[in-house]
Amino acid sequence: TLPLRMISRKFGCPFAFVEMIDAGSLTHAARKTFELLKSVPGDRPLGVQLLGADPDMISRALEKLHSFEFDLLDFNIACPKKKVTGKGKGAALLKHPARFKKILKILVREAKVPVTAKIRIGWAEGEDAVKIAATAEDAGINALVVHGRTAKQGYSGRVDYPAIARIKKKLKIPLIASGDIFDVPLAAKMFTETGCDAVMVARGALGNPWIFSALGEFLRTGTSMPPLDRKQVAEVIKEHYDLCADCFGEERGTLKFRKFFIWYTHGFAGVKRLRRKIERVSDRRELYALIEEFLSDSCN
Repeated sequence: TLPLRMISRKFGCPFAFVEMIDAGSLTHAARKTFELLKSVPGDRPLGVQLLGADPDMISRALEKLHSFEFDLLDFNIACPKKKVTGKGKGAALLKHPARFKKILKILVREAKVPVTAKIRIGWAEGEDAVKIAATAEDAGINALVVHGRTAKQGYSGRVDYPAIARIKKKLKIPLIASGDIFDVPLAAKMFTETGCDAVMVARGALGNPWIFSALGEFLRTGTSMPPLDRKQVAEVIKEHYDLCADCFGEERGTLKFRKFFIWYTHGFAGVKRLRRKIERVSDRRELYALIEEFLSDSCN
């Protein structure tokens, strides 16, 4: 969402994507889909990630996108969720390389911005990850994002660093590695073991937008930043919530922010009862009160 992107950019996020957009919803001008494309001047550079399986639908969706300003178009061949793959989209396209190559060629030909693709290392274990990556590269894309798990793994099991490394050795275009980038040591491991050109932070930014400051500091100086204390985290919670309330309205913004409060307070002592309370919070006053409880001695 826009609030998450803006709080992440405050902490040094150099590039962000809007939420994944289904080509069919975009073509049919769904209101909620266009809401995902909402942005502000400080929200740049910005990428759009498109999801779909029908080449003609993809082409029509791209026409709808021409009226929006963004800097990069990514095509998703990686989402493992059943509601996506069951319709032949996302990671399901890994089983149909000719089709996703055709779609990528359409995007490369018709898009007004650089095009990338995000893949997994296969649908299931034992597949040729290098061949999958080469198919995407042959379509003319500018860079490739590789999540180091199979679609069958979902988000469980271990990232296959050697598989990403094999792909990197064969590609001529930049490789952006994804998977378990939750902290600086894991990001450093990804760079060291794969030789990737960059890393993509996804779940690792949830309740932890300062990961971008920490990664930036590490890449510049090789040193690690100290973790944020409870007071600093509370300040970020409040700022992120205010962004949500301003963007979506107080009632809707509060509902959307509940899950973020849980993520932000992960690892702190005494927050179990606050996590139960957050499910009943419905406005700014109640949310602010919960932040004060988070800061109080009773939570320590």
